[in-house]
Amino acid sequence: MHSSRGCVISVTLVAAAMLFAPAASAARQNETPGRPQTPGRPTSGNQSPAAPGNQTPAKPAEPPPVAGTPLYISPGIVLQIQQKLLTLGYPVPTLSGAWGDNSAAALGQFQQKLGLDAGGDLDELTLAALDMAQVLKGELPPGGDAAVSASAIASGGAPLAASPRLTRVVQNKLADAGFPPHNVFGIWVAAIDNAPRNFQKAKGLDITNTLDLQVIHALGVTDSLTNAKPGKLPTDHVVAVLSDKAVILTGTPLTVSAHGVRQVQTALVQRGHKDVIVDGKWSDAVTGVLKKFQEAQKLEPTGSINLRTLRALGFNNPLNDLDRPTPAPSKPTK
Repeated sequence: MHSSRGCVISVTLVAAAMLFAPAASAARQNETPGRPQTPGRPTSGNQSPAAPGNQTPAKPAEPPPVAGTPLYISPGIVLQIQQKLLTLGYPVPTLSGAWGDNSAAALGQFQQKLGLDAGGDLDELTLAALDMAQVLKGELPPGGDAAVSASAIASGGAPLAASPRLTRVVQNKLADAGFPPHNVFGIWVAAIDNAPRNFQKAKGLDITNTLDLQVIHALGVTDSLTNAKPGKLPTDHVVAVLSDKAVILTGTPLTVSAHGVRQVQTALVQRGHKDVIVDGKWSDAVTGVLKKFQEAQKLEPTGSINLRTLRALGFNNPLNDLDRPTPAPSKPTK
């Protein structure tokens, strides 16, 4: 990510931390305080060591979250988006299929004119506004298979994001489920917000602390992603509080959990790539295999998980089909 784009996000996160610290503090007050640590056993002196049988074994440390694997829009479709923005009068200096600060700035102007959050992210509402909602289903718009630059292929494409509106829906659903987030303004602050992780842990999901498709499905908001409709929702009224704060709301990157990665790996194995280890870990080896698959399918060999590639792997409606939580086994009837 380039410096100016990073600056926007940094300002947003700093503003979020300042604005919503009281909410985070209130949430912490409701948490059970941590158990004080037992003093260590003395190593010298006349004190008798504690009896081994009376010691409480320490709880195993909880593994840190493993961030989800990013979802992308393929470079050919990115090129088409750039061309469309230029046709509409928004400056995109280079039509290459590589997404960067200049493309994001042009998209931000387009979003602002349409009354969308002008963060410059490719999210579900923006794709719908560009008349390219079919991209969310992994379909190829006319002209989306044009040749792109090598740098565009190397970039992996453009990250797919959840709009701030969808992020607000997710945050409100988390609160309704008993996991109040850091804020409900549509600002995802993974570094200090434990609500997603706690929800994932309680539901037996892969713990990523990112906004992955598994969380979207588990909260029952998949349709808000795949069939985005313009307009305001009841959860949007809180945004008025930020009207005088000059906060630019940016989208939340969408990711795939380890469960979804296993599904992708399994699909590759089923299509003849027997050397893939189905372990839920995205690696350079899996990236290389995916590039081979993409080349065989005459797709851009990005090695990244993008919607068009997922469709070629058999996920007919990728955002709906991929990363769905495994249903709990039914209890035997007596």
